[in-house]
Amino acid sequence: MKLMMENILNLVRNINLSSAIDIAVIALCIYLVVGWLKKAKARFMFLGMLTIGVFYVFARFFHLYLTTVLFQEFFSVALIMIVVIFQEDFRQFFERVATLEITRKHRNIPIDQNALIINNALINLSRKNVGALVVIQEKDPLDRHLEVGTKIDASLSEVLLESIFDPHVPTHDGAVVIDGNRVVYLGTHLPLSTNVREIGRLGTRHAAALGLAERSDALCIVVSEENGMISVAKDARIRELSDLSQLYGIIERSYRTRFPRKRGFRPLSFLTHNFFEKILAILLAFGLWFAFGSSTEVVRRDFVVPIEYRNLSAKTVIEDPKPKEVTVTLSGTEREFNLLKPKELTLSLDTSKIKSGENLIALTFDLIKNYGNLSLVNIDPKSIMLKAYTLMTVHLPIEVRTEGRAASGVNILEIKAEPAEITLIVPDTLPKELLIVSTEPIPLKEILQTTTVTSKLIFPPEVRFPADAPSEVKVTFTVEEK
Repeated sequence: MKLMMENILNLVRNINLSSAIDIAVIALCIYLVVGWLKKAKARFMFLGMLTIGVFYVFARFFHLYLTTVLFQEFFSVALIMIVVIFQEDFRQFFERVATLEITRKHRNIPIDQNALIINNALINLSRKNVGALVVIQEKDPLDRHLEVGTKIDASLSEVLLESIFDPHVPTHDGAVVIDGNRVVYLGTHLPLSTNVREIGRLGTRHAAALGLAERSDALCIVVSEENGMISVAKDARIRELSDLSQLYGIIERSYRTRFPRKRGFRPLSFLTHNFFEKILAILLAFGLWFAFGSSTEVVRRDFVVPIEYRNLSAKTVIEDPKPKEVTVTLSGTEREFNLLKPKELTLSLDTSKIKSGENLIALTFDLIKNYGNLSLVNIDPKSIMLKAYTLMTVHLPIEVRTEGRAASGVNILEIKAEPAEITLIVPDTLPKELLIVSTEPIPLKEILQTTTVTSKLIFPPEVRFPADAPSEVKVTFTVEEK
């Protein structure tokens, strides 16, 4: 126990500003997840997986090899299980994040007035035994749960609600969706619940109300057309109200959840609100940091890093460079190496001032990019030799090469190539004596009369061709008989 306490104290002493921020961010994420789990339908299964995760942290901390390996195999499968099991909860979570800004824009609606309008309309319908189903949207978007129906944008009023559920109106069988102080849907169908235990002998409206309450945080209120009883469905539960005076408070709380009052910052209230969840998040964040991020042992590792050339002129060419890679030695803690992406390591050379010929370039630490918070220890080799040349455009005459002598009785008056010259791109290091473009040898003994032949060109080494450069020419021989 004493040794364990000493290890913990040593770890605490090694917490720097970066580690403290890291722990704070993880604690905030865990706190948000814990708050979400309080409402998630499969939270008990998730808590079971979380418990296993805590055991895994302890196994890593105390170097329990077999237990660690077993849990690692479990987590490789558990990730897929979590996505499948919690797909609906994940969808609701991301939808809620996406609609945070929309929620803020509706803060100033008259909550008491809207709650009173809905309360009075439903009580009037209850006294007349007129069936009704009203949905009050809170934070979760509802569009993907709604079927059929008519999308409108009407101001909320008692007269409107009572007229919608008039038995003689086609929309009376569907649900009305209220968003703030607006009626946004009427005559819409909701997904039906399959929870027989909750529904019991209740009707279709009740099953629809519970179905939506199982899939979102909306408040669903049902008026029975048989006995006028009012039922409330919320958080996957449905219950009948024995006292109609409770209805107004339920509606108001729903509005307050969606549109909370603006309050000043109260430190004590901030600390005591969800106190247990905050302590749990902090402890779990520390546990994760101790298990995965607390290693302070400094290690060195070598990486083979490619060389990249920046600002290289389009007319400059680097001949096959050697070496093409360098070995870089980095130093740091294990957690810093875990954040490193070796494929992003590069040695970046600025070649804007490179000259034709041989260039000896020193490899300094500032040329290494993307090594994070690690320390750079060494670069091998210390320098690199680059042989470069600049491409230049030249216009060279085409030399017609012939072989042998003209046939007897034939006098060749003129030999002319078409085109007479050609444009090439050549290295500036190429000797002038090699800047010759000629045709393949043409046998003169075959020339018996004035004729034109096609001949392929022979080019100097290391030349480049413009897009329109010909690879052969036409040679015209003007002949007279002796």
